[in-house]
Amino acid sequence: MKQVMLLGDSLRMGYEPIVRKNLEGKAEVSGPNENGRWAGYTLNSFRFWIPWMPKPDIIHWNNGLWDLGDDYQLGRPFSLPEEYESALERMVLVIKKTFPEAQIIMATTMPTDNPDTSGIIEYNNILKKVAERHGIPVNDLFPLIDGKTEQYICPDHIHLTEEGFNMVAGKVTEVIEKYL
Repeated sequence: MKQVMLLGDSLRMGYEPIVRKNLEGKAEVSGPNENGRWAGYTLNSFRFWIPWMPKPDIIHWNNGLWDLGDDYQLGRPFSLPEEYESALERMVLVIKKTFPEAQIIMATTMPTDNPDTSGIIEYNNILKKVAERHGIPVNDLFPLIDGKTEQYICPDHIHLTEEGFNMVAGKVTEVIEKYL
């Protein structure tokens, strides 16, 4: 049976059990037991996660929202655009070196209920550029939520409602199934 590894932040942790159920009998799904947070964190932590996860045939991965956060009100994102691009680039290289046969799928960051999505769009464009450079398909999750945040985003302004997680998990499942 094919092995699928899901990497990403807390949104991934929310849709992972649904994807696992959706792929039951078709693939086994694993992911870290912790939040992948920002791209640099995932890059650093990957080496600690892989020993206890099955060797993947498919890796579906996204980081971005934490990279955009201005958690210390410094007037800048946590990861500057060039830092984000560098971390994504390095993560692709590490995945390819560690699992050269694995199909990588990069996923875009979804909007929050903040109406200014320009930063997310900018970082998604960086992700798409890195993916294109490496011939990696992109699962564009942004349009699923864009313009529908009242319906799909929880009162915490970031995480998805149950309906939102089900919808996103359906799209993640659909894209993964193309490579099974």
